[in-house]
Amino acid sequence: MRRFRRKQTLFIALVITILVVFFTVGGCMPPPNFDEEAWYKTTKSYDTSLLYADHIDEDGKFFNPWLRMTPLSSLILPRIFSKRSGFPEFSLEEFEYIQNDYGYLGEDNNSISFLGHASFIIKLDGATIFTDPLLSDRAGLASKNVKIPFSFNNVPLKPIVLISHNHYDHLDYQSVVELIKKEAIFIVGLKLGDYIKGLGAKEVYELDWWNNVTIDNVKYTFLPAQHWSVRFGQGVNKTLWGGFLIEGSKSVYFSGDSGYFRGFEEFGKRYAIDYALIGVGAYEPRWFMHYQHLNVEEFFRAAKEINAKVAIPMHLGVIQLGDEHYLYPLYEISKKVSSEDNITILRVGERLIVE
Repeated sequence: MRRFRRKQTLFIALVITILVVFFTVGGCMPPPNFDEEAWYKTTKSYDTSLLYADHIDEDGKFFNPWLRMTPLSSLILPRIFSKRSGFPEFSLEEFEYIQNDYGYLGEDNNSISFLGHASFIIKLDGATIFTDPLLSDRAGLASKNVKIPFSFNNVPLKPIVLISHNHYDHLDYQSVVELIKKEAIFIVGLKLGDYIKGLGAKEVYELDWWNNVTIDNVKYTFLPAQHWSVRFGQGVNKTLWGGFLIEGSKSVYFSGDSGYFRGFEEFGKRYAIDYALIGVGAYEPRWFMHYQHLNVEEFFRAAKEINAKVAIPMHLGVIQLGDEHYLYPLYEISKKVSSEDNITILRVGERLIVE
């Protein structure tokens, strides 16, 4: 018992020391240099055939075969102690949350509703489809800046739930448990199914990249993304990440979490996509986030390459995970967008009728 208390005391002292150092020194170092042009050349330097290559190693860890990620362990200290990026002030009123009770979810009209971050409810051909539902007030240790009221009573039985990967802002325990009560059907990447089944789900499909499953005449294909995975108890890169293509009377691409990569170009060539939900948020500081999240310029580039009839920005609106304000990407996009871009901005709570 004395040994345990001594270890506990030492641990608390270590935490206090780290916090003192962080608040006295943290934010004082200049950020590491980052070359946007060199990064763009890197993203275009590999053959797209690597998007179809094996992507699990002998240790059972998944990886992106076209471009390996710099280990986060080597970036954590510079991230903690570097200065935070500065941004101009902008009016929030044009982009902030719109009240929505989602009472229409029982209807059969095709639509796309934005619930914030990477969470959408897609009504398509009678199916009610959730993407990465984040309907609780937190994502792991991070609290939402905007808390969205949502009643699961409005959700029809047997919704389809697409989970892009296991990060806490995309795989939300509370939302999954509530949807399981509605007899939800889950579609996830490889090695993530057991976790979902362990929460009580009865029907779970695990997919590898480029594989698909059809449920009630709607086809769901799991597509590559440039990202990674980790969750307490699951290890690093032990479950597969990706995006989804939903194909029924209309086709909807959902990027999940991804940095800019040649996959967008490949999807645009391979599929006819009506609506593309593309992540653009938590991209600052660029030297830290560039591999795993798109910035605004890359969002425009990806939207053009995917060649969807409508591109919708996401991964924003309710929680701040990067240096930029959680609504800042919408402000930046609104300044640069033109009628030729085929981009539609949805505010959190807004609904788009699919025609």
